[in-house]
Amino acid sequence: METKGTDGMRDLWKRLCSYMDRGLRQQLFFYLVVGVLLPFTVVASVLFLKTRMEMKNQAIGNIRQRADAIAAQVDELLYNVQLVSDKFAYDAEIEDFLARDYDRGTIEKQRDIYEMNNYFLKTDPLGKSQRISAIYGNNEEVYNFLDPYFQGEDIKRIMIDMGALDRTKLSMFQWQPLQSNFLSRTKKGDVRTDQVITCMRRILHPFTGTWLYTQFFVLEENQIYQLYKASAEEMKGTVYIVDGSGRLISSSDQNAVETCRLPGRIMELAEAAEEGSHQIQYNDEPYITDLSPLNNADWQIFTVVPLNAATEPVDRLFKEIIAAMVVCVTACIAIINWISRRFLQPVEVLDASMKEVYDGNLEAYVEPEAYQGEIKSMMMYYNAMLVQINHYIKEQVESEKKKKELELEVLMGQINPHFLYNTLENIVWKSNEVGRPDIGRIAAALGRLYRLSIGNGETIVPIRQEVEHVMAYVNIQKNRYKERIEFDSTVDYDQLYNYAMIKLTLQPVVENCFMYGMEGIDRVLKICLDIREEAEVIRFRVADNGCGMTRSQLKEVRRQIETGAVRCETEPGKRRRKGTGIGLYSVKERIAIYTGYQNSVRVLSKQGAGTIVIITVPKISVKDKNNQ
Repeated sequence: METKGTDGMRDLWKRLCSYMDRGLRQQLFFYLVVGVLLPFTVVASVLFLKTRMEMKNQAIGNIRQRADAIAAQVDELLYNVQLVSDKFAYDAEIEDFLARDYDRGTIEKQRDIYEMNNYFLKTDPLGKSQRISAIYGNNEEVYNFLDPYFQGEDIKRIMIDMGALDRTKLSMFQWQPLQSNFLSRTKKGDVRTDQVITCMRRILHPFTGTWLYTQFFVLEENQIYQLYKASAEEMKGTVYIVDGSGRLISSSDQNAVETCRLPGRIMELAEAAEEGSHQIQYNDEPYITDLSPLNNADWQIFTVVPLNAATEPVDRLFKEIIAAMVVCVTACIAIINWISRRFLQPVEVLDASMKEVYDGNLEAYVEPEAYQGEIKSMMMYYNAMLVQINHYIKEQVESEKKKKELELEVLMGQINPHFLYNTLENIVWKSNEVGRPDIGRIAAALGRLYRLSIGNGETIVPIRQEVEHVMAYVNIQKNRYKERIEFDSTVDYDQLYNYAMIKLTLQPVVENCFMYGMEGIDRVLKICLDIREEAEVIRFRVADNGCGMTRSQLKEVRRQIETGAVRCETEPGKRRRKGTGIGLYSVKERIAIYTGYQNSVRVLSKQGAGTIVIITVPKISVKDKNNQ
């Protein structure tokens, strides 16, 4: 396992190094992440977690305090009910009221109920104390102080079900869970007002212990809810008040108040809760719960607050920190992009241009006008350096070109044209005088050959003139070899009429056919000249059916064409090949010098089958030949 971990770290380190080696821009991003963003994120995360823990502990303490405050307020309300009950338990006015006989009719009973309500009001003029809502008398009469006109048998049945006649209840306070108000026929439309909590207490004679009557107190749920509403909203949690049997008394959850029962998940939490504040995990979500019992009733206050609600301020702060980090990252990226455009991009442009120069493109100039300061100066010096290099190379090419031209001029100047022409004319005149016109024809052909060779001093001549020069040379050879040679040409003069080529390109190739192709053959030497125009070039093909060359001879010829060097050694049993005059190397070099076209000469040969020489030159217009 350690080895795998070490290998993984090494691989990660190699990837980082490879990323860093890509360029300055990658290094800037790397240092931004490692040197700024990563430490900032770590510090912010540690501070956030620490602050969140403190906030959670404070939230637990605050919930505990608020729950105790709610319990005290509800206890005070219940104690008020107990005080009122004790105050009127043995009141003479109530005893006299209950002793009256109402067989005369209900009007008198309703009038007496109103008088009793006024009596309650006189004893509590400020309305701060709770009031008795109803009484079930030992004369089996029901006295409804909330709705005097509502005195039905249903009310009596409900009161008996609650234990109004149950001797086991003694005189203890008995609280009923949340339910509809059975003492009122009218509904206000507000669930918290229509739902009530009922308290029942049987009043016994203090000396005999006989049952006198039963008090009923009805408290609207909203009356209890208002005691803790503000605390529940501030805690951003839910408060449930339940009795010892888990029945709902009041809640800040209105849905629970409407159904008068606890939600299933809250009931599970309440059953498992312990007194005090605790953090629990329920359905994969963290909660803070608090269970506080009351002193004046068998009630418990159960508070449930999601941990996220308790830590919302610090979570919001952390989100603000993340937003600030995003802004910082965006600003850093914008700064890096600006730096890249201002400094790194010009460097990248120079780097790309230098690579092009290295690959042979000496015209890879840059645009310094788009930049300023030192970067602009660097680019201007770089362009000036390229100009100087190109100028130097051009001078060298021109020098070599002139050198080759001078060598050619020296070669051609070795022949005195006027002397040669006069001599050949004398030969023609003498041959006719002695009756040998064949000698005259040879001399005339030779004169034509040299006139075309020398011409008017031009290096690039029309293709038709070069072909005419070859034909003059072939005619001279035909006078020598007679029927032993055949020459055939495939030339479309109309197609090639407007093109030119370098002088003395084809004649050396055809000359090689006579010099080497006829060695050791007993058949007619056939020479074929084929000229074809292609898309960008003109291809010359000179083929013969002569003796051909061995592989070693072909290899040596190709080496000579490439390097120009001639070896003196020959193969055993064979004589050394004769010189080639200007030679194929000279043909290749002159094409390269004047046109820039490389590898223009290609030789194919097979011993006993013949040789093929292919010369490829770029198209040169007759109109533009003087610019070459």
